[in-house]
Amino acid sequence: MLRDTDESVVDARQIQAPALATVQERLKDMVPKTLFIVMDSGQPTDSVARAISLCQQNGSHLAVLVVGIALPASATAYGAVPADTWSEEREKGRAVAVAKASDIEALMAEAGVSGDVSTYYCDEGQIADIVGMRARYTDLGLFMPTSDQDKRLSDKALEGFVYQSARPFLVAPSGCDLTLKPKRVMIAWNATREAARAVHDCMDMLGSAETVHVALVDPVASEFDQGEEPGSDIAAYLARHGANVTVDVLASAGRSVADALVQHATDLDVDLIVAGAYGHSRLREFFFGGATRDLLANERFTVLMAH
Repeated sequence: MLRDTDESVVDARQIQAPALATVQERLKDMVPKTLFIVMDSGQPTDSVARAISLCQQNGSHLAVLVVGIALPASATAYGAVPADTWSEEREKGRAVAVAKASDIEALMAEAGVSGDVSTYYCDEGQIADIVGMRARYTDLGLFMPTSDQDKRLSDKALEGFVYQSARPFLVAPSGCDLTLKPKRVMIAWNATREAARAVHDCMDMLGSAETVHVALVDPVASEFDQGEEPGSDIAAYLARHGANVTVDVLASAGRSVADALVQHATDLDVDLIVAGAYGHSRLREFFFGGATRDLLANERFTVLMAH
């Protein structure tokens, strides 16, 4: 049923599979086996504490990448860097990264968490490729930038997650709760490839959640866009996977798409927002669309993204 209001609702529960209880029972313990986080070699060791706690709660393995950004060989503000000084600085940087890795390994052992730590001391331009390469051997990335992390690393790590990893990743602001078993989930849906990828990559979470809200902002009803009844197709698909789905059609009313979505997530008190990461890469730089950029900047909700 579709109600003609600013926040209309389509309830898809009536089309769920008969064996819903069986599906949910099968899905409830299906969590990512390997989580992946990127850390600056200059950050405090306990910056990985949230990731370790998440692994303790779910029995997951934690793969940590410790990155040190190498001193450029070209020049400083005062002129060229002498070769011996440059070499010494790089050796010091490598040693710092290795020492940080040892501290993290000790912290994981103390917490009883299975994990491994890789170290790279590299040029800034290599970071995205390295992050993407390491992420391919994991199930879910954790992007948790903090004020004590080098912004160059944050930017390049995000680029690696989006364009190089072929894996979903959680964007977790420092003030939000972090869980792999969300009870209330909101999907930012617009029928794009990126949104479909994000939904597919977290199907286990959606199938075991208590409620899943598919939120559409000012959708276009069209056979070749979002269908004659926007949201009904994705609702039916999710219901076949055991999800308890409601479709919420939102009017932007002069707000940005991201503002409308965050306000609706606030009203629903969700544990997780699922969204596609929209952007493009050009000359090794990347740019996000407005909705993606603003969702990344939100400080309240964890967002699961895929590109």
